[in-house]
Amino acid sequence: MQTETIAIVHPPTAGDQRLVSRLIEGFGDASHGVAVYSSPELCALDAEELGSTTLLVVSPGQCIETSGDGPAFLSKVALAQKRILGSVGRVDHPGYGSRLKKGIIFDAVLDLGFTSQREGHAEVSDAPYHFVLNGPIREEGPLAEEPTHPAERTIPWVLVGPKSDRNRNLLAELFEHEVDPGGFCLLHARLKNMASPGPMLGGPQLSAVLSKARYYLWGGDSDVPYYESFRFIESLVAGTVPCKIDPDLAPEGLDIPGIYASVSAFETEARDIGYIAMYRRARDFYVSRGGLGEHLSEALHLV
Repeated sequence: MQTETIAIVHPPTAGDQRLVSRLIEGFGDASHGVAVYSSPELCALDAEELGSTTLLVVSPGQCIETSGDGPAFLSKVALAQKRILGSVGRVDHPGYGSRLKKGIIFDAVLDLGFTSQREGHAEVSDAPYHFVLNGPIREEGPLAEEPTHPAERTIPWVLVGPKSDRNRNLLAELFEHEVDPGGFCLLHARLKNMASPGPMLGGPQLSAVLSKARYYLWGGDSDVPYYESFRFIESLVAGTVPCKIDPDLAPEGLDIPGIYASVSAFETEARDIGYIAMYRRARDFYVSRGGLGEHLSEALHLV
């Protein structure tokens, strides 16, 4: 596919801004020219500017709601040469299907993650699906082969996430197995209108906590196996080992390191292998399969 412009369209304040930032960085790494518009800004564009443009829309429902003129927004989107949905998260979630039914005919879906969800997507939509490996970006720089100052990591584990049954059970397991009691836990109530909320403790605050921790733990959020690539990345970049405790995901045989069926399985590996070796394994997995920019370029050529 040859296009003159790739334009990322997003809600001005709502929506998945983390995904928007990641896409901007990834396209920049691949030397693609990228324009970025909020939904109201797209409404103000001249029609002739859109004829040779590929629009990559993030959070389409919220784009329509925040555009100031929903019909005008949809009419401008329809003028674009190509329309792509930028997505991250489970395709089995009701919010995923609703994004594809907002009055926009998408020519493709780009799904960022660590594993393809092609089969699940096919049950929801016939729009062409393209998996994009959420690989490293240039801004992260070369990840150290070994974590720096491991002796200064005085927090043995961190558990941050929604106050779900799985996370409650995970915390109970940590106490039951008498895993080091010096860990840090923050479970929050789900916010309304957030289909897949990130941690309430996020951004620089979470990074500051993770920079003093050895392991970042979280539980599964549904009975459908899914791996949260952004959690892995924010953990590893902070020098913390990402560890997902999920009895539904563990039997899937994924090559992602740090997936455990139980706290007991995690505790055994942490004892037998240790923090530094587990960090190296996670780091090697992340850097070995190519950068995000490379994978975005490959996906665009298929649209």
